Amino acid sequence: MPLIDVHCHVSPFDFPAAPGGEVAHRWPCMKCGSKAAGTLMIGDKPFRELDNRSWDVSRRLEDMDRDGVAIQVLSPMPELLSYWYDVKDALLICDAVNAQISGMIKQHPTRFRGLGAVPLQDPLAAARYLRRVREDYGLSGVEIGSNINGIMLGDPSFEGFFAEAEALGMCVFVHALHPIAAKAAAVPPADTAFVYFPIDVAMAAASVAMAGLLDRFPRLRIAFSHGGGALGSLVGRMDTGWNATGGYGGRMAEAPSAVIGKMFFDSNVLSADYLCYLVRQVAPGKVFAGTDYPYLIQQQDPDSFISNLPLSADEIQSLKWRAAEDFLNERFAGF
Repeated sequence: MPLIDVHCHVSPFDFPAAPGGEVAHRWPCMKCGSKAAGTLMIGDKPFRELDNRSWDVSRRLEDMDRDGVAIQVLSPMPELLSYWYDVKDALLICDAVNAQISGMIKQHPTRFRGLGAVPLQDPLAAARYLRRVREDYGLSGVEIGSNINGIMLGDPSFEGFFAEAEALGMCVFVHALHPIAAKAAAVPPADTAFVYFPIDVAMAAASVAMAGLLDRFPRLRIAFSHGGGALGSLVGRMDTGWNATGGYGGRMAEAPSAVIGKMFFDSNVLSADYLCYLVRQVAPGKVFAGTDYPYLIQQQDPDSFISNLPLSADEIQSLKWRAAEDFLNERFAGF
């Protein structure tokens, strides 16, 4: 079966020049000796070592062919979502990242689709920019953070953005970013990536569910990275609370388990047993493949990993490509 990998990141090699003033201290740039590898700097601080898999199409295609991946859905390195800048400065990065993704798709349109960045620190500006993401850059949707400068996604201020995404038929992929709990605890970076990312994604998904967002926008296609993080372990507790509190004070017309079953999730949980639980119990038909390529924590050999899960042929087919098609709202020839 073909495989669509929906959780794959890119970064430009070249960034626009930093605007003047304090923003320069948090502006991204690449420090390297060649286009083969280097260090992404945020201001004068190293952020991540990168190689040309982040920007070079031919290098990426080699890995896709090796791993049995027919299509990658490209999205920005989350640190480039740029919610901590003024909107006019953030748009410079959004444009650069979206142009990078668009350019990679144009080189091999049968192998790539894309999710762009928007300045969601200003929800109205982000809603206006969505049309440009679709029409100017040709992208299928957007990637957003699990919180926006500490504000959860169920906050009413984001409703106009989600309404526009639904109206335009654009999908939304929620990725862990600057976890709230990690900031409060001042934990080491490794702890943040391996522990607090999935906690923040679970908080984001619970916030969306409990705010009744999918009641108001039933055609919104929204997905959560890292398998929704810890969300799967909370479903029973959330349902119990729904019954005990009159639908959380009337905020939720349906039980949380029913609402969560309408969301999409990627497979990047790095546990075969837990992935089977997601596929069969939490969100049947709504879990798609996602590797977190090309980073250290990525799922290795995704085709073999999924093919050997103790799932039915239909469940494996859904995980490999059908759920991704539903999320992207696109059917691919030959699948």
